[in-house]
Amino acid sequence: MEHQPTPLKAVNLDAELPEPNLQPLDHFVTATGLKVSYYALALDQVPADFFADPDGAWSYEVLARAAGFASHSGVAIGALKCAFNGHPDGAAVVTLNALTRPYVAIIECPIAYSYVEQGADSASSAA
Repeated sequence: MEHQPTPLKAVNLDAELPEPNLQPLDHFVTATGLKVSYYALALDQVPADFFADPDGAWSYEVLARAAGFASHSGVAIGALKCAFNGHPDGAAVVTLNALTRPYVAIIECPIAYSYVEQGADSASSAA
């Protein structure tokens, strides 16, 4: 009796990988509306771009303080390149530049609104 090899299944390399379901170490919302989640992850596990600015209303000091890294030097701030573990793309990624502390804070910043002058808000244009 001759052994027949099992046929190989085709693998779709373009298929999206399932999104990880990581539990944050801690999460909370600050009084100013920042949604902060802490993870014990190495940066290569987070789709972060440290040349991009996060979406929403924020400042370097506010994000560093919300992440709990305000008293440390070497804080790096970037943005998510794509949605990650329930966080939207563009959310802030805040971490220390230290290999011995693999902690990452992902912070969803509130949207910045600007108000127009009283006369401008009622003006309309028909093209």
